Amino acid sequence: MKDNRKEFVFVIGKSEGMNQKEMLEGFNSLIEAQKKIKDESTYTLVFFNEECKTPALCKSIKNMRKYTEKTYVPKGGSAFYDALGYAMTEVGEKLSETEEHERPNLVCVIAIGESDNASTVFEHCVVSDMISVQKNIYKWDFVLYSDTSRIFDINKGGDIKNVKRMFKEINDYMTSLR
Repeated sequence: MKDNRKEFVFVIGKSEGMNQKEMLEGFNSLIEAQKKIKDESTYTLVFFNEECKTPALCKSIKNMRKYTEKTYVPKGGSAFYDALGYAMTEVGEKLSETEEHERPNLVCVIAIGESDNASTVFEHCVVSDMISVQKNIYKWDFVLYSDTSRIFDINKGGDIKNVKRMFKEINDYMTSLR
């Protein structure tokens, strides 16, 4: 495992209740701040509403791009459980294919979204069990910001209502890990 490599897994909601302007400002500020840190950290990005899309899987943070009103368009419902399930599965499979000495020494999942109303594949209990396995066996870290208080056993995170504060807290936490 590489001490100077962390994997940050962003699971970000694009459902109709998400504030496009504030989310873009916050996420793009986070990107710029994190790109300045000199290490080999990587990121995965999963956007979700009723569908989950992964525009980046285990890519260098140095190559993160900003998002715009055209690439981040909130609409529809929230498949929060599906997004978390897919993200953990995709990253876990990718890391299992990576040579041990090239793997990050920490995986941190940062999930931001409205409560689930559209998942069709993963149920709450399944995702909760997956999180427990990743935390207890693989030592993954989880940060959750949602409009529902503590839908999983995660001690870090909070409410998505204050987006500016949320992204400041995420940036501070990521910086402390790196």
